[in-house]
Amino acid sequence: MNQSRSYTDLLRDYKWRILGFLIMLVVSILFLTIGFWKTVLILILTGLGIGIGYAKDRKEEFLIFLDKIR
Repeated sequence: MNQSRSYTDLLRDYKWRILGFLIMLVVSILFLTIGFWKTVLILILTGLGIGIGYAKDRKEEFLIFLDKIR
């Protein structure tokens, strides 16, 4: 029981490092398997999709963000 508690503490303390590692692992595998430009296209389209989803989910916050950029 104590060991499972330590795993949850570990995940909580290092969640962004673990997430960053996993994301970069996937990106590196994509670079090696499908090439640079196809991977860049996938990353751009994924980022665009996340941006559109964020805008739809939090329309007011997104508009405030755009106003701050100007």
